[in-house]
Amino acid sequence: MQCEIRPADGPKGLPFYISQGKAFHEIHVLGGRFLLVSYVGASSLRWQTQKKILDQIELNTNMPVALGFDVLNETQRKGLVQAKIPYVSTSSFFLPFLGIAYRKQRKTFSKKNQKKNITLSKLTASAQAFFLFMMYKVKKTKISKSEAARQNNLTPMSVSRYCRELLDRGLINETKEGNSTLISCSEIGRLLFDKALPYLDSPIKKEIILFPSQAFKSLPKAGETALSEVSMLAPPKESLAACGPHANLAKEKGLAIENLGFFKNSFVRLQIWKYDPAPFAMDRRIDIVSLYLSLKDSPNERVQACLKEMLEKAQW
Repeated sequence: MQCEIRPADGPKGLPFYISQGKAFHEIHVLGGRFLLVSYVGASSLRWQTQKKILDQIELNTNMPVALGFDVLNETQRKGLVQAKIPYVSTSSFFLPFLGIAYRKQRKTFSKKNQKKNITLSKLTASAQAFFLFMMYKVKKTKISKSEAARQNNLTPMSVSRYCRELLDRGLINETKEGNSTLISCSEIGRLLFDKALPYLDSPIKKEIILFPSQAFKSLPKAGETALSEVSMLAPPKESLAACGPHANLAKEKGLAIENLGFFKNSFVRLQIWKYDPAPFAMDRRIDIVSLYLSLKDSPNERVQACLKEMLEKAQW
């Protein structure tokens, strides 16, 4: 099935929050066309809320609208179909206005193939956090697994599990010295980053909108706010910061996006991560590896240029 994809402008004449944080593409397929709306970063909105936003965009643009995703789990896929929300992802799509739907069949693997598949997959979030510890804290030196567990407040079993993920991908080395098992990075600095990049994922779990607070100001800056401090990018109108999944602010419900137009107050955006960004923060900003991962899929060409500039200037 052939299709043509064209970059598109956001809807005109609608509240700013409807187009903010989204990328728009016009899709031509099967003699028809529709607007694909993809979120830049994670979205914490419920399907019912997203459907209301899509309905407004559809009325404004006078064409069918679908949500775009890189990856969907089975629960999310079922939720979209039950809510009758058109969508496109890498493994399935549901486009009722064209009368078509597709779902890639799940494959079953032998143990041998499963092991092969693991070596090519992304690190788990916890293993990625442990990788950042190795990259930023251990660097050229060696550290025992027991000491690494102590410094990260982890159990020895957890450290062994994370080390196995890193060893399988060639990111660390492991040696025995007496009764201790020592681990070290297989490369350092930019070389290690480039080697690890295929296995690293965005740390963002979801993003919520809040009113500014002292608690928010104490968090490390994130997203375009952080990038603007290490490049020529202009800071965004709404400040961004990040916290781990267990932080107090992560428990906040956040403001409903459809109600923002009723408030005259300024807003801030809080990224809730899969791991705590604080241990790796530098100068009250999230670390550069996590910053790159959180923005690498941005459709903004200026952001992409500034990310490249940041990596080139980084003091690895």
